[in-house]
Amino acid sequence: MRLETSTYASPVGPLSLIECPDGPLVVEYAGRKSQIRWAIRARGAAPAVEVTEGPCATATAWLDGYFNGARTTFPFPRYLTRWLELSTAQIAVFRALRRIPFGETRSYDDLARQTKLHPRVVGQLVGSNHLAILIPCHRVVGKNGALVGYGGGIPRKRWLLSHEMRHTGIRLR
Repeated sequence: MRLETSTYASPVGPLSLIECPDGPLVVEYAGRKSQIRWAIRARGAAPAVEVTEGPCATATAWLDGYFNGARTTFPFPRYLTRWLELSTAQIAVFRALRRIPFGETRSYDDLARQTKLHPRVVGQLVGSNHLAILIPCHRVVGKNGALVGYGGGIPRKRWLLSHEMRHTGIRLR
């Protein structure tokens, strides 16, 4: 199996991409240590995986659409479970994240009620998201609406939310 890697020049800084033939596996801020290779090895796929520099065409097209305001949703990457060891709880949290509408936010407590998981568990699982922007963990805020806990940093989180809100007319608190 072949994986492509590339770097995407986004308005919030470079993003490291890894894509399998099915679609994106990783969209992370450059400099973050990805656990993706470990996860692929855990699935036993590593000996059969060839990693090459490539266009990561799907991730690039999706991100281009997002940053120009034309794309507000992304399909749930069902193929992830073929590549990664994802727990039932991770899948539940990732699906809950995807249900947060473009330009809106939800609290960790909201996600905890929705997934029937403890808020701290939700926080840990949100932090395990390796598909930044595509699985929109930047839309999760503190109970009082404060911008908290984002792997890309609070300034990026603020920029992403402001970008979405510009396209929807919603105002950031």
